[in-house]
Amino acid sequence: MREAVILKVGLASTTVAVVLVFSGCKSPSALTAEAIGCRVTGIEIVDSEFKREGSTTAWCARCEDVTYQCATNPERNRVECREVADGAAPCR
Repeated sequence: MREAVILKVGLASTTVAVVLVFSGCKSPSALTAEAIGCRVTGIEIVDSEFKREGSTTAWCARCEDVTYQCATNPERNRVECREVADGAAPCR
């Protein structure tokens, strides 16, 4: 679901309309926090093979010194994370 917000900003004698579109997509940090029960502020997205390849649906994250491999569907409405050994592929 997308929402559009229109803000009218007056600049001198000119009015500029700025449109912001919110797609409802969650960040990897938010998805990870949901899946493992950690606070979003405690999530660190770590370097991984997924990140180096530019994947947007798989990533590695760390919370409280535990590393997780996570994956979501393209719609970002489901996520699964599993614990992996620190420094193990693909989370290195």
